[in-house]
Amino acid sequence: MPHIAIAGAGIAGLASAILLTRQGQQVTVFEQVADPTPVGAGLLLQPSGQMMLQNLGLLDLVRDKAAIVHSLEGYSGSWKTLDLHYSAVQQEWHGLGIHRAQLHSILWNCACESGVNIQLGNGIVDFAQDQQQVVVKHQHGESLADGLIIANGTRSQLRDRLAIKRIHKPYPWGAYWAVLDRDDWPFPHILMQRYRGAHIMLGILPTGINPSTNKTCYSLFWSLPKSSFADYQTAGMPGLIERIRAVWPEVAEWLASASSDTSIAIAEYADVRLATYHQQNVVVLGDAAHAMSPQLGQGANMALIDATILAQCLMPTSDFDKRDHLASAAVDNSYCPNIAQAFAQYSHRRSKHIAYYQMASRIMTPLYQSRYSLGWLRDVGTVVGRHLPAVYRQYMLTLCGAKQGTWDLRAEIADL
Repeated sequence: MPHIAIAGAGIAGLASAILLTRQGQQVTVFEQVADPTPVGAGLLLQPSGQMMLQNLGLLDLVRDKAAIVHSLEGYSGSWKTLDLHYSAVQQEWHGLGIHRAQLHSILWNCACESGVNIQLGNGIVDFAQDQQQVVVKHQHGESLADGLIIANGTRSQLRDRLAIKRIHKPYPWGAYWAVLDRDDWPFPHILMQRYRGAHIMLGILPTGINPSTNKTCYSLFWSLPKSSFADYQTAGMPGLIERIRAVWPEVAEWLASASSDTSIAIAEYADVRLATYHQQNVVVLGDAAHAMSPQLGQGANMALIDATILAQCLMPTSDFDKRDHLASAAVDNSYCPNIAQAFAQYSHRRSKHIAYYQMASRIMTPLYQSRYSLGWLRDVGTVVGRHLPAVYRQYMLTLCGAKQGTWDLRAEIADL
């Protein structure tokens, strides 16, 4: 069986490692930091990502730590402009709001239980490849691998060593994030947002169980231009509270009464686009391949889809959803795929889905995070759209992570 090296122990890296190890492949994950627990707040797992977790056998564990999100609502002043309900697509569908560290912990534990070789504090710093193998240069020396998966995030320097046409463009806007505990928030199953034009956006995402306190928590996100980071840091928590008070007084009071150890994290984003996602025996997954604005909430979902489809491409059959096949693959050591061909197949299969969401992200981001006077266009579009059933359905299929193009009107997750 081939030896696959993976750069990065994030969502894409760990999910790939689990699936490939179950196939009986030899996998080594190289992680630069000694403690890979992610810093951050909540994320929203869409039905597409949930299906991938079901394939991993981890969906029930994730549900236990997550909050069910039935709908997304947005308000410009008192005007309800955004009103999206998962059940409009399929009655049983919903989002799952979960703390990033909870999802990472579940994947980490599964990887360890699956016998994945994870080397912490030993990141890959360079590589060289020929037609057959990849020489992986890491902090503790060199290793030979049949294939290399680059999954070490938006700022990946390994990705930039590939001879692939690419764009890496930082966004001028970012966000402040905080995780707040509360048992009596009146919207436990709704992602709520408040807007002021396109230059102010405040949101509250149900986030399930806080891994630090084991209490019900919510993620607060406050959009702001990167040029304002220094001013916000100078003003500190009191300054942030006063800015929020003008938009959503109840949230300002909640933040003001939060425990003294509540921290505010700064998130920055970038647009990463690649002409293709592989070069010979090296492939790029997750944010390293297609980072984008968080407006569509697709980052973790796309990382899980990447890992699932890559595993399918490396299997002797594409019938990946059958768990009995997974069990048999784990003991079938006779199968040795052509890594370069499998990676090329992966690039082909992922191209439409990734291209659609990158396009949608570029269109939507200025409507939610910019100094342009585009808030009215966003608000009118979402209000009109929700009264047109065909348009509304396409809104929801986009949100759910199912579409592979503008004219993919059926948009079945199983078709990914």
